[in-house]
Amino acid sequence: MAEPIPADVVSFLDSHVESIDQLEILRILGEAPSQGWPVASLATEAQTSPHNIAAHLTALRDRGLLNFEGAGADSVWRYDPATPELAAIVLRVLQIYRERPVSMIKLVYARADDPLRAFANAFRLRKGG
Repeated sequence: MAEPIPADVVSFLDSHVESIDQLEILRILGEAPSQGWPVASLATEAQTSPHNIAAHLTALRDRGLLNFEGAGADSVWRYDPATPELAAIVLRVLQIYRERPVSMIKLVYARADDPLRAFANAFRLRKGG
């Protein structure tokens, strides 16, 4: 039987990652922190639409994980954790994702399908809104 996902990783996923798309975006940007990604290229790499990816990028930015330069279609996104603690946990998340992708995907899907979580997220206060 596989080891459970560590509690700190589960906690991070609970508070920072709502979907597999967001986990993939974090993986792509986190594995090449010095590389900037235009939205269209990132959408292609993450295998999602540019429309969907824009909302995910904004959510991850609002959680202190990403930053961007430019505007609109010309914006370039980078991995840019707001604190050393966030950087450390993301490294751990990405390591476990590389080692046990199926377990991580199942965990994210299970959390996304949790009705109580969906209800709570409906009332989450967003910055600027």
